[in-house]
Amino acid sequence: MANILTAAEAAAVLRVSNTDPDMLTLLPLVDKAIENATGRAWQDDSPIEPTAKAAARILMVQWHENPGMIASGMTSLEFGLGACLTQLEAIALTLEEAEAAAEEAEA
Repeated sequence: MANILTAAEAAAVLRVSNTDPDMLTLLPLVDKAIENATGRAWQDDSPIEPTAKAAARILMVQWHENPGMIASGMTSLEFGLGACLTQLEAIALTLEEAEAAAEEAEA
């Protein structure tokens, strides 16, 4: 399964190796948190929305630097992350409407 960020992208942001076990553990957790916050599995899109990648980078750094934040979820969002998630929610709604219209046109 693909993630919003590749291992190489996450490693570059965190300045760790591509095989860092903590980073690899965080990749799917970050995806799920962003999906829960926005209602869309961004890792399934091709290409992946740049705003989703930005949110994933922010969350990856926060959780890598302070793993205790994982348990609290995203209750104390930094401004940048909150802004990215708000934008992603709007994009998700637009994409859902476009996908529904395309399905109706096919029917």
